[in-house]
This record gives sequence, C-alpha cells and structure tokens, in this order.
Amino acid sequence: MNKNISPHVSIYKFPITAVSSIATRVSGLYLSGAFIGLGLIKIADKEDFFYSKYNSLESKYKTIINYSIITPLTYHTYGGVRHFIWDKYPKLLNNKAVARSSYLLFGITGISSILFENIVKKYI
Repeated sequence: MNKNISPHVSIYKFPITAVSSIATRVSGLYLSGAFIGLGLIKIADKEDFFYSKYNSLESKYKTIINYSIITPLTYHTYGGVRHFIWDKYPKLLNNKAVARSSYLLFGITGISSILFENIVKKYI
C-alpha cells in the first residue's frame, strides 16, 4: 500500500458511476488523439503505407487494432446517448438508475464491440 495515501482510503469501494465517468473521459481523449493522429498520418501518407502494413499483419494483431478503436468508440458513443437521455429525462438522474445504466453501458459496449469487430473482419 502506498504510504502517501491516507490509510482509510483503502476501505472505500470505488463506485461504478465514477468508473463509468472516468472511462467516458478517457475514451474521449483517446479517440481525439487517435483520430487527429491517424488523420495527420493519412494526409502525409500518399502511398497508403499504413493501410498496406495493416493488411500484412496477422489476424490476431488486426483484431487488437480493431478493438482499440471499436471499443472506445462504442463506449463513448453510448455514453453520449446516455447523457442525451439524462438531459431529456432528468428524473433518471438518481444514484440507483445511474449505477444501473453504468453497468448497462459497460455490457452493451462489450457486446456491440464484438459484433462490430466481426462486421469489420468481413469488409477489411
């Protein structure tokens, strides 16, 4: 245990709502960086070097790359939809409903990431 942190901190459970909130922010930052970086690379890459490199990879590496984009993209999108719903129906903003929606958000992200990755495999 880290001696710089108060000893009582370790007895508290980190709530799923906090994990969900942090994950939404991290996925947004990751996607912003990835899309800006990949966009700049695409502008500079006139010969499609990265696309040909991707196509030459083994299937397991392609899957890792696909999930590294698909999972944060679906999570952040569904998190945004959840916020739109909360804006429209503020009555849903209570501790129990937010916790339940956080579990649902993680679950639906996992399921749709698998489905979307299978779709991507067919077309790329």
